[in-house]
Amino acid sequence: MSREEAVMSFSKVVWTVGFCAIFCVRQAFSNKTLPDGVQDWTSPLTSNERFLSDEGWSNETNSSSRSCEFGVIVDCPVNEECVTKNAKRRSGICVCVKGYTRDFASNNCIPVENNTKLSTPTSAPTTTTPYPLVVSAGENRVLYLPENEVILSAYVFKETKGTQYQYQWTLVSHPEGEETGVMQDQNTSTLKLSKLRQGLYTFRVAVTGKHSYGGSTVNVTVMPPKRTNKPPVAVIQPNNVTVKLPSNETVLDGSFSTDDDKIAHYHWDAVAIPIGYNARLNDTPTLQLKDLIVGSYRFKLTVTDSDGVSNSTYGNVTVLKEVDYPPTANAGTQIVIYMPNNEVTLNGNLSTDDKGIKAWEWTKNSDSSDQRVDMEGTTSPYLHLSNMEVGVYKFVLKVTDTADQTSQAEVHVFVKPASNNAPTANAGPDIKVSLPLEKPIFLDGSSSTDDAAIVAWQWKQITGPKPSKLEAEKTAICRVSGLVPGRYIFQLNVTDASNLTSTDNVTVTVVQNSNAAPKANAGGDKTIYLPADVICLNGSGSTDEVEVVAWHWTRDPSSLAAGKILENSSYSSTLRLADLIPGRYMFTLTVWDAQGASGKDTTSLIVKPPRDLLDHVELLLNVDVQTFTQEQLDTLLKQLELLLHDGEPVTVTLVKLSYQQDTMRVRIVFVAEGGTTQMKGMAVVSRLKKRLHTHSALLDWEVLRVDTLVCQNQCSAHGSCDVYTKRCVCEAFWMEDLFRSYLGDQESNCDWSVLYVIIVSFLIVTVLSASIWGLACFCSQMKFQRPRKKNNYMLLRDARDADKDGVDLIPKGKTQTSSLMVSDSDSDTAFEMRPRPSVAVKPLNGLRNGVPNGDSAVRRIRT
Repeated sequence: MSREEAVMSFSKVVWTVGFCAIFCVRQAFSNKTLPDGVQDWTSPLTSNERFLSDEGWSNETNSSSRSCEFGVIVDCPVNEECVTKNAKRRSGICVCVKGYTRDFASNNCIPVENNTKLSTPTSAPTTTTPYPLVVSAGENRVLYLPENEVILSAYVFKETKGTQYQYQWTLVSHPEGEETGVMQDQNTSTLKLSKLRQGLYTFRVAVTGKHSYGGSTVNVTVMPPKRTNKPPVAVIQPNNVTVKLPSNETVLDGSFSTDDDKIAHYHWDAVAIPIGYNARLNDTPTLQLKDLIVGSYRFKLTVTDSDGVSNSTYGNVTVLKEVDYPPTANAGTQIVIYMPNNEVTLNGNLSTDDKGIKAWEWTKNSDSSDQRVDMEGTTSPYLHLSNMEVGVYKFVLKVTDTADQTSQAEVHVFVKPASNNAPTANAGPDIKVSLPLEKPIFLDGSSSTDDAAIVAWQWKQITGPKPSKLEAEKTAICRVSGLVPGRYIFQLNVTDASNLTSTDNVTVTVVQNSNAAPKANAGGDKTIYLPADVICLNGSGSTDEVEVVAWHWTRDPSSLAAGKILENSSYSSTLRLADLIPGRYMFTLTVWDAQGASGKDTTSLIVKPPRDLLDHVELLLNVDVQTFTQEQLDTLLKQLELLLHDGEPVTVTLVKLSYQQDTMRVRIVFVAEGGTTQMKGMAVVSRLKKRLHTHSALLDWEVLRVDTLVCQNQCSAHGSCDVYTKRCVCEAFWMEDLFRSYLGDQESNCDWSVLYVIIVSFLIVTVLSASIWGLACFCSQMKFQRPRKKNNYMLLRDARDADKDGVDLIPKGKTQTSSLMVSDSDSDTAFEMRPRPSVAVKPLNGLRNGVPNGDSAVRRIRT
């Protein structure tokens, strides 16, 4: 292959590669549409445009014609316009406008009537130049059904007298459906349309004249029938409102107003309001009134619909003055004490008032003025009396409310001489009840007596099938619950002021006529957020008419299987769970009573991930968890705080410590707080990676991986992050940037388009292959064209040929037809042996094959 052929082949390869690249770019943009108002000059011409561009093209396109750009008004001289030869191009030439012709002598356009006075060169014949028409199809039309007929008219601006125009109406678009309506007189300037349907019609009219053409479009919109408007109805809810202070707010709602279409505007007016009140009105459906004062209000609501029709209504608000009732004094009950007890406290805190009591005043009645007593707390609800004497005391309590209204009450204190008689306890009659009990039973010891006063009561259970529950056991009346069938004995112990006691027993018999199943209560549905070490489900709220004797928690088949039950708590009233993961858990609680009846209840436990899960950072260390101590963990957290420190102190909080199941390497999860705010997980990972790259020696162990607990890689918006491997799973036609993944920041990504990678790879391989092939061809060509030294030799002739008139016995030229060998060495000598012809055969001229007769050899010696 010659050098020229190699260069030609290389050029063909380069052109092929370039063509492929251009084709790919063209395909990538082939589906893009042009913006509105931009003409696609590569689109084919219509028949009328082809007629206008081809027919009648003036032969004014001589050497003196001026080029122009179509659409630029000032690109041509006066009385000239720009005309294009091909609608696909905007470049053209300047030609004379209608009514003018070109004077080839001056190369200007002059009126036609003056053309007769000019001599026209025979070499430039005149032709008529086609020109566009300005056509109008009229304004866009709008019809409302049932009207479905319309007439469209077209006309030409600056119409030339005597010129006949041809009109052609065409339907461009119409509403969906088979029936499009009826068109009449399509070939005239007036188009009649009928039987139109609801929707948008677009018509185009094409006007053709002598060497002229134009067109226009018009829209006909057929709307649905106009509706008959009904006036709106204004409604205020509530229309009469009564407000009592101190409540000073209310709302008038006008959103209940109605209209057959819609209400477009609301307007509130204050018709009548108390003096001094500032009404803040707004044009909204709801009027909110605040800071109301005593008086009557009247407001007017006016609503306006979409057609501008209005309607009004009124709303009334009445604000009443706050009523302050006088207080009610209560000095307590009559009190009897026995000497030597001479102290007592009177209680007036049972006094009441609707607004509150601001003052108390205790006084001793004048009837007791001769009796000695010490009084403390006379201006408080509690009056302490001491150093009293035997007799009757009368005290008066006066209370005053915030409106300075007063009320009084009296109380008597009887002080009697000392008595040594013991009290008499009375626990009440025996009781018999039947299960189930709707309410607790009451043990009444208020009938117990003493000559002075009983100061203490004490109830307790003596016998019974099981311990019962006693409430208020230190009062005269005790409540008893938790009873089961059987016989109970309760004892009452009373004590007087002299510390003398007395006891009495009461028997409670409990029978059960029928057994009802217990009611299980699993505690209701719960929602918790991790982290949580132990989660408890409480079923102690389960009830039975007697008692619940057994519990059993079971996991529902649809529940998550994760988590474990602690301390065999599935057979107790409280279920304890650990190691739960986010998800939904379902448990069923079954309870039994002593008779074997059971009840069930199901509860749902929803475990959600931590609220700050995105900020959790996972760190994997190259250290065995079996040798990792608490001291090393504390040191690691301090080292992480030192690495993350950036101008302000950072606090690292451990969330979880675990290990890899296969390698037993330590895995910790932590969060970092900078100052008072928690740092973002991605920011912590980025800062930690950067610091570990430059200060890896600050940690005592090798860091195998650091990343957020939840993968937050956006994958270049062309893929999703795998939650387990934390690698990007790219979408179709996208792949990972290998340079970034292995040589850059080593982040998983989806930066590369597969299509572009294939194209670029193909181009690179093609260019490299073509370059190598071209280089190989060039080297091969150069090898066959190695420079040769000039042969420094000459032919030796035989002495017998010296007188043969100098005939050259060796033919000239590069082609060697003999068997003469040429050696590359200067020291070699080649001989050509050629047999002489026989003596019998001799040529007439004495030569044979250019060699004189009788010669046997020719010798060529290289010097």
